[in-house]
Amino acid sequence: MDAPADGAQPKEWLSNGAHEESAQTSWLHRLDITRLPWILPTLCCLLYLPCVTYSEWYIDELFAVLRNEDARGETPLSQVFTNDFWGNPLWGKSWTHKSYRPLAVLSFSWQFSWLGEDLFRPQPLRTFNAALHLANSLLVLALLRELDLHRRWSCMAAALFAAHPVHVENIVYLVGRADALATFGWLLAAIAQIRARRAWQASEKPPRLACALLVMLCGLLATVSCLCKEMGITLLVFTAGLELVSCKPRQRCLATGALPLAVASLLLFAVLASLRFMMTQGSSAAFGFVDTPVQYHDNWQVRAWSYLFQHSYYGKLLVLPGALSWDYSFDAIPLLRATWRDVRSLGVLTAYLTLLAMISRSLSAGGQRRLLLGLQVIVIPFVPASNLFFKVGVTVGERLLYPCTVGAAMVAAALGQHLGRRRSWPFRLATALLAVYVWRCGQRVWQWRSSEALYMADALSWPTSVKTRHQLGTVFHQQGQSEEALREFNASLMILDDNALTDHCIAQVYIETGRYHLALERFEKILRGHGVGFSAFNLWMLYVDYGFTLVALGKFQEAIQPLEYGLSRNAAVPHGQNALGYAYAQLNQLQEAQEVLARGLEYDPDNPVIWSNLAVVWMVAGAFQQAAQGLEKALTMEPNNPVTIHNAMLLKGVSETGQLTQQPRLDLFFSKN
Repeated sequence: MDAPADGAQPKEWLSNGAHEESAQTSWLHRLDITRLPWILPTLCCLLYLPCVTYSEWYIDELFAVLRNEDARGETPLSQVFTNDFWGNPLWGKSWTHKSYRPLAVLSFSWQFSWLGEDLFRPQPLRTFNAALHLANSLLVLALLRELDLHRRWSCMAAALFAAHPVHVENIVYLVGRADALATFGWLLAAIAQIRARRAWQASEKPPRLACALLVMLCGLLATVSCLCKEMGITLLVFTAGLELVSCKPRQRCLATGALPLAVASLLLFAVLASLRFMMTQGSSAAFGFVDTPVQYHDNWQVRAWSYLFQHSYYGKLLVLPGALSWDYSFDAIPLLRATWRDVRSLGVLTAYLTLLAMISRSLSAGGQRRLLLGLQVIVIPFVPASNLFFKVGVTVGERLLYPCTVGAAMVAAALGQHLGRRRSWPFRLATALLAVYVWRCGQRVWQWRSSEALYMADALSWPTSVKTRHQLGTVFHQQGQSEEALREFNASLMILDDNALTDHCIAQVYIETGRYHLALERFEKILRGHGVGFSAFNLWMLYVDYGFTLVALGKFQEAIQPLEYGLSRNAAVPHGQNALGYAYAQLNQLQEAQEVLARGLEYDPDNPVIWSNLAVVWMVAGAFQQAAQGLEKALTMEPNNPVTIHNAMLLKGVSETGQLTQQPRLDLFFSKN
């Protein structure tokens, strides 16, 4: 059944009040752009257009997409459904994030197979995200119209959804696609259920078969949404909630058949939740201290108040986002260590009292059930991100608010229409808010143009964020700006000193600049600490670089053990293999040196330093013909290397004297991990 024409009296099935027209006196209300309500949300979606040209892979995109064999379509379909979002097995002893999103992974795989390996770049992937967001924005508009909300307010609310600044992370940052995909299924189910309710409102009793088909459809869409993002399963809770706010026309009692449908939806939710729990073998995952510091505090009151403040901060982001951040890690949002005595507890009270006031208003005699429905869409998908039932891997995640902003749009339209019956200020306020959203959204999209621009903007807004300062230092390090990198790394350590990964980055800068004693001090500090930032997948870096530093300082015997341990975890480190061969050669263990250097050439066969060092081992062992071949290859690849030239001159002298007149030189090289 189509929505009523503007100005007509609808058959109310959701709200007790009459259809409320907005005042027509303001010039804002006479704008013709809302005659075609899809135009304004579409124009707002153009704000994201610049991101389709961004060619850089950001942060976790490297692990979730580029290096993920599942996302590249290189693994069997069955394996995709038994791995987490990052390509790690859900079952077994290996670490897993417990983020089960196979359909989101398959969306990348589909694009990879369509584009091919040569064109598998961020730009077309972000284009898909932008198109998906446009589709969701238009579905939000359709949902609002299905709720009998006025065309102008539906258009305005859909535009607020389209231009909301927190959505930048869902579109530019490929990891955020999962939330948008799940919301797409959520919106389809909501529209289908509302249309079904409208079709049944004239019937005394809705057809049983139609009710069963509706529950099956919502269950199917909930399953699909859940396979995109965890919060998708809460769609069935929303389905039950929608039934429980459905009323008979011009009556306050529940619509016929609403209670059985609600119960069936909740039972189906319980079944799907249990299946997902079994699939992921629980919901607990060992998230790091830097990412989720609240859970590690030993005082339960501090944890409780800190989580509650995170809820209020999400509320602020939902209504009027200020400075945004790619990662609210330690200590961007400090813990409420003073609990209720912290002034920020007022924000908690404000958020929850506002929520209760709107719920009370929606349930009052003159209230609007559509307002209550909007509040449900805010709260229900937020529950998985609230840390109430299981721990979330981020302190605050802007992308997690994507489905909640649908509810915010519904609340804005319902409140605006109700308050704007005889007033023009609500629409003016909404227009001003849209202007703020457009400006902040465009600004945020521009900040994501590169890693350097993103981290610099976030470091200015969030100077106490450990990860932001660390990542900015990493960008400077990659650019060869050593002193700038050291400045940012040290700024990060001033916030959290026990961060081994940052100390390791500083040590790498010192190695590259020849300050080996300072590098050794950093490694000794790391080994005395808790190893924050290192785990099974990257521990090899620490030990290989520590051993390399010992070799550079002439501590050859001490260097062998950490080098061998690091290379046993990851042998594909040519500079580590070379350093280990260097140490063995200096200790006159020529056979071991030859084996290690040969292994290094397996991973980097065109490395002139390794060839030169292997030639030195052969020279010392008296294999002069092999040494000549090794030096020839080294000089072919790097003809101006003074160490290789020196060794070649020594070998030339052997043909005249029959022996080495000087000790040949070994060389080191270092590569960033």
